[in-house]
Amino acid sequence: MYYRNTIDVISKEGIEVEAQSLWQLKNKTLVLVDNDQYATHDITVEFAETTN
Repeated sequence: MYYRNTIDVISKEGIEVEAQSLWQLKNKTLVLVDNDQYATHDITVEFAETTN
């Protein structure tokens, strides 16, 4: 499943991630879809499911 954050968020790693970024749900944790950096976040109300 894929999600997008509706507002800017700070990842668990302390990385600021802009709104509307694409995330993939893996093992109950969201992982940012980005080849340049690794970021994770808990699934919260700031995220909306998307078809990608």
